[in-house]
Order: sequence, then C-alpha cells, then structure tokens
Amino acid sequence: MLSAAIGHCAAVRSLTAEVGLSGRVGRERLRGRLLVGLAAPASVRIEAVAPFGAPYFLLAGRDGVATLLFPREDHVLPEAPVSDILEALAGLEVRAPDLLAWLAGCPGSVPQPDTARAYGDAWAAVDLAASGTAWLRRLDRGWRLVARTGRELRVEFDRHAGAQPLEVRIGRASPQEGSPLDVRLALRQVEINVDLQAEAFSLDVPRDALPITLEELRRSGPLRDDVD
Repeated sequence: MLSAAIGHCAAVRSLTAEVGLSGRVGRERLRGRLLVGLAAPASVRIEAVAPFGAPYFLLAGRDGVATLLFPREDHVLPEAPVSDILEALAGLEVRAPDLLAWLAGCPGSVPQPDTARAYGDAWAAVDLAASGTAWLRRLDRGWRLVARTGRELRVEFDRHAGAQPLEVRIGRASPQEGSPLDVRLALRQVEINVDLQAEAFSLDVPRDALPITLEELRRSGPLRDDVD
C-alpha cells in the first residue's frame, strides 16, 4: 500500500521546477514565480523571476546553508540556514531535504513506515518514524499519497500526473502553534533526477554588495504583501 503510493521516493536525487507561489502567512499575502532546483542531500537554488531584467533574488547553497543575493539592489544575506531564510522570505520554516521530498510527492526525506491503519476501503494512514503521518487514498489506479501531517506542518498533494503532484499546499498543523500559514505551490515543468552542476548551488556575489541580516529580511518581506 505505502510502497505503491511512494515507491518512487527512494530514487529521487534531484528536482527542478517552475513554481507559482501564492497563499498567506498571518495577515500577509504571498505571491511570486520561482525557479527551483534541489538536490540530495541538502542543496538548493531558488530564483525569484521578474517580468523582465534581473531576478528579484537568488538563493543558493549546500548542506543546509545558503546565501541570498538581491542583484537589483546589490544586497546580500551571507551564509545562513536555509530554513531560516525561507521563514524570513515566506513564513515557511522548512529544510532543503524536506522541500525536495514534498515537491516530489513524498511525505519526507526519509519515509520509514511504522504502523498503519485503515479507514474503510478508501483511506489509510501510515505513521512514519521521522516524517509524521502519511495519508493515503485508494483511487482507480491504486493508492495515492494525498497528505502528510506532522507536529508543526500539514502538507497536501493534489492534481497529480502519475505520482507527481502539480500542487502542494503547506499549512500550520495547529493554529495555536503560530501565525496562520497557507502556502500554495503550483508546479510546472517538473523534472526529476536531472544532473545539476555544483556551480548551480553557489553565487558570484559582487564585492560591493551590502550585507543585510535575517531580521532586515523579515521586515522587508520580498514575497509578502500586507492585507487589510
């Protein structure tokens, strides 16, 4: 049952995609178009595409640490944890391995099944040792992963092309845990296990780029707009 739904996950080494970002964090609206490249174990590159000219920002790094460059303003956030940068950008604190897994339609970077239980003939839940609970639904073509719940975040997978979701929705598991969070990622042009060169995960930072802090990044919120 679980292997039928996520049997592809063990073979996922990398992913590239065009991602439409939307949703809300707290009272702020999220929006943007991103080009994303991810590779195991923890390499990431994200480019926020502008309608023309230089991108709004470039994020690249390895081993859970990245640099964030704003080429239009010549500002740079030097090496910081990827999860902290994503939290400052979009209110979503997530590690690169989990982001790779979720965009590939997997419940986590290391989905080790523990216990399973059925809910009638159409639904099942599988507790995972380190990745929360995977929720499966039986469809005409077999079992499909439709959600992953954990202590902090709930991830939903929708609009599948085979095992690949074309929409991933991430929300706060409990409203009491922090600000309301509803992040929607619409995926296009997804490619799995493409060869990504090491240079993709580094940035050529201009010498005169002005450094900024995570707190300054949170205040600027380049992917967030205030909502009345």
